[in-house]
Amino acid sequence: MAIKLYKSQLEPTARSSNVMDTRRTSMSEAGSIGNAMKGMLKAGENLYVKHQQVKSETEVKEKIKEIMIGNENNEGLTSHKLKANNMDDPDKAVSYYANEVKKVQDTNHNFNGLFSKKIFKNWVNKQGTEDLITIKGNSTKLFLEKARSTELDYLTSLSKKVLYGATPLEKDNAAKELKERLDGKSTEIFGSKIEDVKKKISRDVAFFGYKNVGVADQAAAMEMAEKDDRLDIEDVQKLRTHFKTSKSSSNNLNKDNIKKMESGLESGIVY
Repeated sequence: MAIKLYKSQLEPTARSSNVMDTRRTSMSEAGSIGNAMKGMLKAGENLYVKHQQVKSETEVKEKIKEIMIGNENNEGLTSHKLKANNMDDPDKAVSYYANEVKKVQDTNHNFNGLFSKKIFKNWVNKQGTEDLITIKGNSTKLFLEKARSTELDYLTSLSKKVLYGATPLEKDNAAKELKERLDGKSTEIFGSKIEDVKKKISRDVAFFGYKNVGVADQAAAMEMAEKDDRLDIEDVQKLRTHFKTSKSSSNNLNKDNIKKMESGLESGIVY
């Protein structure tokens, strides 16, 4: 006997709750979820980087303080810089400080921060460059001051030979060398200040030349000094005072000598 099946029996009207969910998420919704996850990851990454940045900067600052000030085992860069700045040889000063900076660069500082080594390296390079420029400028200035002082001393010694040389030949040779040096080597050393130096040397030669004449020649010397453009009013006044004082001293000396001679004659002593 045949069994008749109805369509409702073949296709149940109610489905099991265990059937797979076939709903689909739209592309826009998926993109939003992905972006949100990326944002969370990026925020976490930025927070970590920021933490490492602050940690590294703090660590480097502490190390910089130690390096600049120094400790019981090492002299600080501040002290080394001061020494170099006070050197009057630019080459030695720069070499000395550059060597101390290199020691700092080559030392293992045991940093823990992610960016500490990079931050520290940049600081050392920048600080070293700035300090070396300063040191070179200061040491060059001291070198020039020393060279000028030494040169001025030598020029002064020549001017004294011109005035007090033992022979006319020594005086003439000194005068010749003095002129050649003022127009040559001294000009290189003093640069734009050479005219002031020439004026000083010329003034000294003139002033002391007049000042050292004998009493009998003082009147003539005074007359010449008043017309000499190497001397100023103050110099002329100093000479006038000096001549007046030396003449008075000479007169007193002569009077004393006369008294001694008179006293000697009375005592039977012949000078």
